[in-house]
Amino acid sequence: MKRGIEAPTWWHNPSMDKLDRRTRRTREALYGALMALLHDRPLSNITVTELTNLADVNRSTFYAHFQDIYDMVDTMRSDFKAALMQVVLEQADGLRTSGAHGFMRSVYGYFRDNREMFSVVFGQGPNEAFFGDVVTVVRAGCMDAWGDLAGERGVRDEEQRRALEYRIEFAARGAVGMARAWIEGGCVEDVAWMVDQTDALLAAVRDAG
Repeated sequence: MKRGIEAPTWWHNPSMDKLDRRTRRTREALYGALMALLHDRPLSNITVTELTNLADVNRSTFYAHFQDIYDMVDTMRSDFKAALMQVVLEQADGLRTSGAHGFMRSVYGYFRDNREMFSVVFGQGPNEAFFGDVVTVVRAGCMDAWGDLAGERGVRDEEQRRALEYRIEFAARGAVGMARAWIEGGCVEDVAWMVDQTDALLAAVRDAG
């Protein structure tokens, strides 16, 4: 197998700058090598030896960071969740004040730029756990933005608050489900078209009485 190894785009995120340079280089090499290997075989058939050989990382170094390959995938998922949260936080004010277009454009662009990582790494079995992680992040962003908006509109009644929570749950799962289907379909439609479709869903939920 000869394939270029490149760390996923989401790895290059300000939230990862807390790690020292050596740790970043090691994880970057291992993440890229794992993605390359997953093009040829399932995760269950990949050994630490071939992973570290491809990444040019010592086995002892691997085990200093991870218990096994599955632990490494869990860490990748956590790193991705932190990076996605950064994207959501950067768009929170726009979601609150001017609708979901800017918010969804950033999220869809992020998914598109990292579609190989999504289709290869997170299509290996723990797909539902990953889907739940993304829903959690988007739900939190919507709750922060629309919860404040509801307060300004005088939503004080418990029944109204619960209705808002259910609408946000519906919106988060629906929007992430659309993004998931788009990725699984190869991102055929452009980002602007997907943003328009998703924004229509979110607007109906956000503006409900």
